Amino acid sequence: MSGPGRSDVCPGMVGEAGSERERFGHLREAFHRLLDLQDGEREARLRALAREDAGLVAELRGLLECLDAADLEPGGGDRPPAQLGSFRVAQRIGRGGMGDVFLGERIEGGFEQRVALKRLRASAFVPSLQRRFLRERQILARLQHPNIARLVDGGRGTDGRPWLAMELVEGERITDWCARAGLDVRARVRCFLSVCEAVQFAHRNLVVHRDIKPSNILVDAEGTPKLLDFGIAGLLDTDAAEQTQTLVALT
Repeated sequence: MSGPGRSDVCPGMVGEAGSERERFGHLREAFHRLLDLQDGEREARLRALAREDAGLVAELRGLLECLDAADLEPGGGDRPPAQLGSFRVAQRIGRGGMGDVFLGERIEGGFEQRVALKRLRASAFVPSLQRRFLRERQILARLQHPNIARLVDGGRGTDGRPWLAMELVEGERITDWCARAGLDVRARVRCFLSVCEAVQFAHRNLVVHRDIKPSNILVDAEGTPKLLDFGIAGLLDTDAAEQTQTLVALT
């Protein structure tokens, strides 16, 4: 017996199936976006969605109730070890394309120090991104400048994942800092010239940052801007093909 032909299919069947797939895709996308938010942001997003689609929000809340607290953390519950090198790992303070950033507190060496610990995420633990992460560490090691967050330490965890410890810059993104301080145009240009000096220094060392934006420039309590995140920076003395592959993959 032959299967149903086109004429045997009810007119609404294909449309209903397509609509159901579209609905599921929308639900999946919204759910993953929620997992990347902090608690307060997640609830605000749900309230905004409820004004457009209350049914979708009901489904999303049902999915969220099935997860534990670790699953709801940005990064999907990828728990870090208690210690990396000489540093105790405290709370997560940031998230990038390849890794998570944690507050680190020195527990060895006989002195106090706080750093930003960047650790390769489990989903990024593949050879190409490992090489990129280690390249970032090497780039930071050659960049010593007052307006670039400096490298403090680095190594591999017990699970083999690389990590690096960087200068902890406790400050605001440059745009927010300028607005809060009420800087006029002349003062803003003076502040930005410090960033230009950092970029020029990197270029003299054959490093191109490739991701300069306000969130990667923090201004500390003394008003000093610091350039961060050389995760997709390029070394001009490496193979051109590898540089192109990096651009395609990460920018």
